[in-house]
Amino acid sequence: MDTIGRERERSRKFVQVVFAVLALLSLVSALAVSTRGVDLGLPETSTYPIALAFLLVGAVDTALLFAWERISQRTEL
Repeated sequence: MDTIGRERERSRKFVQVVFAVLALLSLVSALAVSTRGVDLGLPETSTYPIALAFLLVGAVDTALLFAWERISQRTEL
């Protein structure tokens, strides 16, 4: 039984790290596109929607991280 508990905890930590890294990458991408979008070869009119999309993905990813925490806490009870 102790092995299952350790594996669940390890799995939960892995999911937390993956969601956090994806959220950070989305936010960094949003910042990069908004500040250097034209330098990256994007049309000037496209930088705002692309940066906004990356920002929204990062926000949704963060919300999913918190939702995952609530779900995993309920299954442990």
